[in-house]
Amino acid sequence: MKVLNITAEEERMLLKTTCTEESLIVRAYSPATCEQVLIGEFPLTAENGVISVPRTIDGRDGLFLRWEVECDGQILAGKKYTEDLCFSAEYGYDYPQSDSIKGLQVTMIQDAIDLGVRHAAQNICIGDIMRPAGFCANPILFTHDGVEYTFDGDYLEKYDKRIRELSDNGIIVTLILLNSKHWATDTSPELYEALFHPGFTPYMNEPDVHLSAFNMTTDIGIRYYCAFVAFLAHRYTRPDEKYGRAVGMIISNEINSQWIWGNAGHKTVEEYMIEYTTAMRLAWQAACSVYSNTRIYISLDHFWTGAQNLTETTKYYGSRPVLETLSRIAGSEGDFSWHVAYHPYPQNLALPDFWNDTTAEDNNDTYRITFKNLRVLANFLYREENLYRGVRRRIILSEQGFNSHFTPESEILQACAYGRAYRICMEIPEIDSFILHAHTDNWQEFGLNLGLWRREKDGPKIEAPKPIYYVFKAIDQKDESGKFHWERY
Repeated sequence: MKVLNITAEEERMLLKTTCTEESLIVRAYSPATCEQVLIGEFPLTAENGVISVPRTIDGRDGLFLRWEVECDGQILAGKKYTEDLCFSAEYGYDYPQSDSIKGLQVTMIQDAIDLGVRHAAQNICIGDIMRPAGFCANPILFTHDGVEYTFDGDYLEKYDKRIRELSDNGIIVTLILLNSKHWATDTSPELYEALFHPGFTPYMNEPDVHLSAFNMTTDIGIRYYCAFVAFLAHRYTRPDEKYGRAVGMIISNEINSQWIWGNAGHKTVEEYMIEYTTAMRLAWQAACSVYSNTRIYISLDHFWTGAQNLTETTKYYGSRPVLETLSRIAGSEGDFSWHVAYHPYPQNLALPDFWNDTTAEDNNDTYRITFKNLRVLANFLYREENLYRGVRRRIILSEQGFNSHFTPESEILQACAYGRAYRICMEIPEIDSFILHAHTDNWQEFGLNLGLWRREKDGPKIEAPKPIYYVFKAIDQKDESGKFHWERY
């Protein structure tokens, strides 16, 4: 006997089972991975194998809970989480489409508009906008799942202005949800404890550790996280675009290198992905309850079967085992619509000529996936076990760039690399955006110069556009005849 499906309707939860017995016990728990928090327990009967439970349980929304069915003392295998949202979301408009995959991590908005940018990604940190009551001058109160939360209205104004200016100019914005160890404003210890992953705390002072994983271990951590996601969805998917529009969410950053970019302490890939899959699923449930077509993405760097450090197996993983584990856990416990935000940087970030990458081979066992063998990622997602109800998952390239070295030759090579990479992307229809990093050279970025604009050799001041700027501008720009400029070459 097993649970085949869990559906959330407007007023009830439906658990479809193979049970022929009438007397059952149904339990609803918090999905917290390290706490066994029982929300409700019901002796019920099944009609034709279907169990009906009120959706609201002790003030909690059953959509976000973990479900368990007991029959004759045996816990049924199968689904544990909601995978069908059979109720009306607040907004249901179509996901916006673009005539171009050209994207940029934007620094200068007007310049990006002039360049014809159609996609952008925006970092937003949970601890920068969530506040304890009384910790900000302009609080925004938001109730989610029966609890009121406080958001910093003054801090949100800069996001509103930026996102609105981008989306008002036809740029599709995807949010990158982060949990930085350095929040913009000091706050209470209670909020740190709720939001930070408990495995992250001992490593906060390590210079190479930049982000915490979201806290999926405790019920309070999960509730803050769901409120964070739901608040962003309410604010940035409104049809009137009052605060601007952002229709996708990337959960954390390069999580296969979790020790640096989503730290949860020492964990095997299986242990880490149990928690991360929970974060992905909750984001999908919370966001799609507001805007039904929100896209939720996993973030991965260019390691495939390789890793940042192959000997540190509880710190770093390959993207392939991460995706395989995500697909398996989600498929067995309650599948949902997740997508992939990949970063196919060249093998050596200092060298832009990805076509010479020796560790990027054209097979599923390759050490890395760069632009040289990007089709490997698409082919992996085409596999039946990785489809979502028979449909291929979408791909965005949310962060990647090409380095230059203050010489004319290196800057021409940088421009050439971008043009060749763009051509490759256009041959993979599941790629929705190619978001270049970066707009301008950043003198604090590990010695790399990835921008369209050149900086001073010995300082941060921006000097002039590089050759890549003009290639970037020409790509997907149409001439008088309606043809894209690149079609002439």
